[in-house]
Amino acid sequence: MKKTIVMTVIASTALVGCGTRKIAVFPEAKTIKAMTPQEVTRKSECQFVGTHTITKAHPNNVSRELKNVTYQKGGNRYFISKVLSTIKSKPTGVVAELYSCDLTTGEGTPSSPTATINDNSRTTLIPGAHAVRAISFAEIENNLCKVLGTYTVPKTHPKNIEPELANQSYMMGGNRYHITKIISTRGSQPTSVIADVYRCKHQSVHF
Repeated sequence: MKKTIVMTVIASTALVGCGTRKIAVFPEAKTIKAMTPQEVTRKSECQFVGTHTITKAHPNNVSRELKNVTYQKGGNRYFISKVLSTIKSKPTGVVAELYSCDLTTGEGTPSSPTATINDNSRTTLIPGAHAVRAISFAEIENNLCKVLGTYTVPKTHPKNIEPELANQSYMMGGNRYHITKIISTRGSQPTSVIADVYRCKHQSVHF
């Protein structure tokens, strides 16, 4: 009986420790790092490629998400400009600036292809994000989904909105998203939005 109780406690501890799914870091993004104090003093010499806000994430996933997003934007360094929330002094919500720096001199790389948004630039879906889509009313009404956080898509081509949301939702551990606010448009098409990210149970939904 004692052995059974001990094994149950061990199993429960293991489950708790594995409760949060770690975000997979792209192989190409593993070399991306937070700016060092020396790089911060010279960040004006780097090419600014965008910002990224994490509203709520597991502390272990903050740097992983920033690495992936920085890579997607064409950068190689990120700087956390504001901490929004913490757990035991570890950040769970941050605002970060993303940069592309010349790692040999610390100077910017103006030729970065993602530094300037143009009509020829397109966001491609990362592996695993193809199944992510906008949430349905039926899924919301049936309480099948859990909100993981929010994401702001910076100004981009209208055709990049859905791939951006799918990629980010997947990296946050979600499989659905819902646009809550349109920030800017080109004609009638959104070019910048704010969206909630959800994790929904996989089961048949009757529309």
